[in-house]
Amino acid sequence: METISKTSFWLLTIGLFLCNWTNGFCDSIRSVTYSMMKDEVPLSYSQYGGLQSLGLFSYVIWAFAAASVLDSMGYKLTFVISIIASIVGNLLTITSKNYLLILGSQFFATSLLGVLDDCPTSLAVIVFTKHSGALFCIMSGIYGLGAFVGPLWAKWIMDTFPKYTYRGIYVSMNIPILLVLLFLAFIPFAINHPRKKEDAQKEHMSVWQCVKSPMIWYCGLMLIMMTTAERSTLFWGSVYVKEVLHLTEDDGALLNSRFYFCFMVARFLGGFVTDWLGPFLMEYIIIPAGIVVYVIGFAMGAKGVYVLPLVGIFVSLYFPTFIVSTSRYWGDDCAIPVACILPIQCGIGALIQSALGVINERYGPQYAYWAAVPCAAIALLMFIFYHVMAIRREKERESLLNKEQIAVCPVCWRKHAQLTAAKRLLLVKVLDVDDSGSVSTVYT
Repeated sequence: METISKTSFWLLTIGLFLCNWTNGFCDSIRSVTYSMMKDEVPLSYSQYGGLQSLGLFSYVIWAFAAASVLDSMGYKLTFVISIIASIVGNLLTITSKNYLLILGSQFFATSLLGVLDDCPTSLAVIVFTKHSGALFCIMSGIYGLGAFVGPLWAKWIMDTFPKYTYRGIYVSMNIPILLVLLFLAFIPFAINHPRKKEDAQKEHMSVWQCVKSPMIWYCGLMLIMMTTAERSTLFWGSVYVKEVLHLTEDDGALLNSRFYFCFMVARFLGGFVTDWLGPFLMEYIIIPAGIVVYVIGFAMGAKGVYVLPLVGIFVSLYFPTFIVSTSRYWGDDCAIPVACILPIQCGIGALIQSALGVINERYGPQYAYWAAVPCAAIALLMFIFYHVMAIRREKERESLLNKEQIAVCPVCWRKHAQLTAAKRLLLVKVLDVDDSGSVSTVYT
């Protein structure tokens, strides 16, 4: 892990918090504007689902691109470029008058989501070396604060400037984005300077090596099952309230705000509980609890709008708790795996959101919201397997780092029979030698 000064730590921490607040603010606002676009452009349910999916596909592309250039460009320049692209995308959205133009504009507008979610999370793995559970949840709680404020801000813009509809909202969205740009551009980044290529190869898994790892893909799939609960509210809550419960758009915006208020409070406080209980036990508590609240809220019909926001207490902790758990599996070398898991889960999530759009159009607008329950149940089953594998990896790592077993030649594994093939595969990073005698790095 890299060491940084106290000043750099606090400046980077403030920067990470600002990134997450802005990300939550913009993310939740888009859920409101998309429903307005649906009526004004207009958009079918399939096109609406496609628009939601584009945001996730854009996340994948921008996040992978960011992860690939972090070592060469540094965090600061990567942040600045993505923020500028997002501002341009927001301005283009204002002038777009049909579905295809909106898709193209949103591809650039949502670049912010990919980079200000993926990069801060991977950077936080390096910065938050102590009290990581609490700090991760506080950082994510600030995302919830931004997401709570976003719909209220959108509602105020709609009430104050009704003739500008979603276009006025997109203009106002650029204000906090510009503030983040100015802050990040002028603070020193202790780890901004790129490492030498050879040093990076020695210390970290590459993006390509992560992409080839089955566990990376497994974790990406598991994480999207977890986060579908949050996205069901974010993307489909307003539609569910308006077209299934037959309430108003204001009620939909209030549902999102109440959800993210609970979301925010839980993330601020849940980190301390996560540090106390541990990430694995925490997931075993919050996933079933979220499922129970969802089922009760759906069963209550229109009155469920007062119960469903309480789901935010539990689903808010799915993501940060999982991120904390990654150090149990990958050890200190978890920054790049995390940076790859996030876009993978968004890519899979994009396919799911498109599928939900088609299901809503064919069978009814309630099913996309109801999907949160089976997805959370699948996530719980997948997490059990992940937990077993993490314990196994941790034990193997401890065993291989024991002084009695560390006396292993780094050039020729064959001379050490006690290091079995199974143990090699479970290492975070090992050296392997083929028959020709060449040395290569192997990651699992």
